[in-house]
Amino acid sequence: MCEHSPECSNGVTCQLVLENGETGLETAEYYCKAHLVLRIWEVENDSSMRAVSAEQL
Repeated sequence: MCEHSPECSNGVTCQLVLENGETGLETAEYYCKAHLVLRIWEVENDSSMRAVSAEQL
């Protein structure tokens, strides 16, 4: 989790829901805005995962 990183000191948390393309299972991950953008970029480059939704909590 990135809450302990100095880049995430703004206190805003976002939820990212991912779907595994092989199993169809969805998982939720939590990031600050800065790390959410990085994680979405990683997912877009991974053909086995798909971002289902991302929202600020």
